[in-house]
Amino acid sequence: MLMRLKKLTLSVCLIGFSASSMAQTILVKSEQNIEEYKLENGFRILLAPNNKESKVFVNTVYLTGSLNDPKGKGGLAHLLEHLAFKGTQNVKDEEFQRRLDQYTLMANASTDYYSTKYTNIVRPEKNALNEVIYLEAERMDKLVLQEKFVPSEINIVMREREVRMDQPFAVLMDQMWKSAYGNQYLGRLPIGDLPELQSIKMDELNQFYRAWYAPNNAVMVVSGKFDKAEVLKQIDKNFSPIAARQIPTQTQVPLLDSAKIKDRNFVVKKGSDLAKFNIYMNGKNPQIRPALALTPYLYTMQPSGHLYKDMVETGIANNVQSTTWSDQDFNIVFLGAIYAPNHDAKKIETALIANTEKDQNFDLTELNRVKNLVKNGQETLLANAVSVGSMLSDYVVSSHGDWSQYFKDQQAIQNLSVAQTNSTLNAFLIPQHRISGDIQPTPEEQKKALEQKNSDNPKTIDQQTPKSEPLKDISVYKTEVAQYLKKSQQYVAKTEKKIQRGKFKNGMQYALFPTSTRDDKTYATINVDFGTAESLFNQGEILDFTAYLLLRASDQYSLQDIADKSIESGGMAMASAAGNGMTIQISAKKEKFDDFFKYILEVMKNPKFEQSQFDLIKLQSLASLDRPYTEPETVSALTIARLIEVYAPGDLRYHFEPELAKKQIQAATNQRVKDLYQKFFAMNHAQIAITGQYDAKAMQKLLNAEFAQWNGQEKFQRLSSTYEQYQAQKVHALSEQREFGSYQSILTIPVGAYHADAPALIVLDNILGDSQLSSRLGQELREKNALVYGFGSQVQLDDWAESGAISIEANYTAGKSAQVSQTVHKVLLDLLEQGITEQELEAAKADIMKKRVTALEDERAIHRMLVPQLERNRDFSTWKKRSQDFAKLTKADVDAVIKKYIKLDHLVEVMADQYGQPIKSSNVVIQ
Repeated sequence: MLMRLKKLTLSVCLIGFSASSMAQTILVKSEQNIEEYKLENGFRILLAPNNKESKVFVNTVYLTGSLNDPKGKGGLAHLLEHLAFKGTQNVKDEEFQRRLDQYTLMANASTDYYSTKYTNIVRPEKNALNEVIYLEAERMDKLVLQEKFVPSEINIVMREREVRMDQPFAVLMDQMWKSAYGNQYLGRLPIGDLPELQSIKMDELNQFYRAWYAPNNAVMVVSGKFDKAEVLKQIDKNFSPIAARQIPTQTQVPLLDSAKIKDRNFVVKKGSDLAKFNIYMNGKNPQIRPALALTPYLYTMQPSGHLYKDMVETGIANNVQSTTWSDQDFNIVFLGAIYAPNHDAKKIETALIANTEKDQNFDLTELNRVKNLVKNGQETLLANAVSVGSMLSDYVVSSHGDWSQYFKDQQAIQNLSVAQTNSTLNAFLIPQHRISGDIQPTPEEQKKALEQKNSDNPKTIDQQTPKSEPLKDISVYKTEVAQYLKKSQQYVAKTEKKIQRGKFKNGMQYALFPTSTRDDKTYATINVDFGTAESLFNQGEILDFTAYLLLRASDQYSLQDIADKSIESGGMAMASAAGNGMTIQISAKKEKFDDFFKYILEVMKNPKFEQSQFDLIKLQSLASLDRPYTEPETVSALTIARLIEVYAPGDLRYHFEPELAKKQIQAATNQRVKDLYQKFFAMNHAQIAITGQYDAKAMQKLLNAEFAQWNGQEKFQRLSSTYEQYQAQKVHALSEQREFGSYQSILTIPVGAYHADAPALIVLDNILGDSQLSSRLGQELREKNALVYGFGSQVQLDDWAESGAISIEANYTAGKSAQVSQTVHKVLLDLLEQGITEQELEAAKADIMKKRVTALEDERAIHRMLVPQLERNRDFSTWKKRSQDFAKLTKADVDAVIKKYIKLDHLVEVMADQYGQPIKSSNVVIQ
């Protein structure tokens, strides 16, 4: 529901090293073993190494954003960010993106009010990291802004804007900012609007680029596994020759006094949700940030949050949400409730205010609970290069370069007293700071079909995009594939030696992987299989309820006891329904794992299934279904699911159908939950994998004692999908009026995960839609025709049957459904007629192998593979063979599977937007 916001990060860095400086690289500051260096031209570098990582995060942060857009040119900084992927003096046009694709695991960029960030995640390899550093130096000083790319990028930016403004909460935020600042400062969206974007001239873009993209106005953040001396050497080599420039004066945002805001109540009617938000905001005040950061935990955390207890457990609302957003010009606290039509909106409004705008009475127990949770979050962040790098990047912007403010904030959080916390909240959560926001469903009059005025025939946008040249140097890719194959085989051999696999006398399988993990946690996954399609018929909702309630209380422990034990252990325990069975995931700090694991097993063996908790989840589930299903993505997903359905309602494999779910939930009882557990939940068809630092012999003994006698009598037969071939269909369904429509298509294929053609199909998928810019779909849907902002393709292959599918989905500007469909057909027809190129093949193989090797370097990723391997009686020899299969694939192999399986006369397509036709179904008719 809430948009993703930049939050006050709750973590402490414990990374450390000391190093000699380069000739031109000066050590400026070191704190908590994070080091800041500076070149003579003013370029700053933050280094946070973590040798346990399997990746490197590289963020080049420019201290300029949309606040510095010239008057009447809103969106210029963001448009420049888009154009900054289109080539430099030495790395021209598409070659720049090709190199990013080749050397990174991920490359992206973002522009906000205050900064523009270019983010790369790479493998911990010298050549890859050096290449990214070189490309970022090129981008800083030698960017070539070409007018031929401007029309397409403006159109893509407009698609991005439409996506944003299609989200109810984003619309609410936009209204709030405009009320506070008018159409300037934070009241002007960074993304811009069409008239101002179209008015931007090339000289204005170049002037902005030359003014702000300077070494003395930028910071490079590098975190993860890297050679510090080599990184500093390469940064010095590539960035020192770039001359410093005089930076213009940054635009200053006036101090916000929210009491003076006139418009304070907003209503957004879009989508299917009902929500009420009180948004408390005021101007910057760094002293109160630590206490405000605790607000989401104190108010909405289950089961102790005050709003949760007072509004959810009492049935006033379906759910509560909160987040804190603290930045250099403001502090904001969001407190909200999600509810259903049968809830009393006035009562929700009253309860939200009554529970926040009062004298707060949080006690020491609650405060210490939250502080411990914060510490756990800190330790989790430390183990992740992306999290550490993102935190440093955000702080270097929000604290005007003083990234060490982060540590002061963390210490301030731990130093908070009960009195300080309550007094800060009492002073901030007041009517003078409150902006009210209501999100309501799309009005009925906006759910009628519109007549499309413009022709929906394909038309390429007016631009001068040259025909793509075949990309070069396939020998480089072939070398990479050979290197990754060798590394993969080495990792597989090393990993398999550590893993102990076996089976207890009741049939339960286990895999023990005693090893160090990068976050110093130990992980356990238990997969419990039971029942058959017949014995679990019409039991889908009961299965979900059983999983939800399984770990919420036992005969001995309450939900609060379990939550506190999880916090104390620095871990978590959760259960979820999966097929005809359940998956239980348990993790904890390595030194706490044994105790916590035994604790959760005790809960799992003696669940209480409290009636009050059952009543609550039943009420919440029904309320969540009591909504219209008229958003484009919902309509398209339901429509295509209904078109290809082959199972009977009540079968666990039957697609989600709201009315059926309501009936099943209404018929559910707590006794049926207890009966399902007693009848089916046993370990004779289960698997368990444990990864981390522990005594393997002692663990095997414990598992044998806990599980070997736990048997069930019910028959188990694994559910698997069946292959069905469909005749081509194209349905244009009516959805509510939104900026975007939703396209979904599926082509079923008689191929499972271990079929001989699977590797070639996976390579095809990479070529088809892996990159948002350079893939076949990316080029046609986005770059050439600017029909979409986001899209995806996926090859899904069943693990147990020769059944699979190639699916494509995309958002598109409402009214462009026919163009999207025809463009997808064009991409597939081109593949059928011409096949792939050698360069595409080798680039895709290298990309896939790069990601496979990276997964083998992360013990947590390996852990996720172990239970599936146990289920299939496989080990890493299967992984090894699959890697070999990828490496030896030829263009002829992939071209053959294209001709064999891409059958356009069997492609099922659904487009959903405001120009479609009403689709009658069991639960929704839009007309």
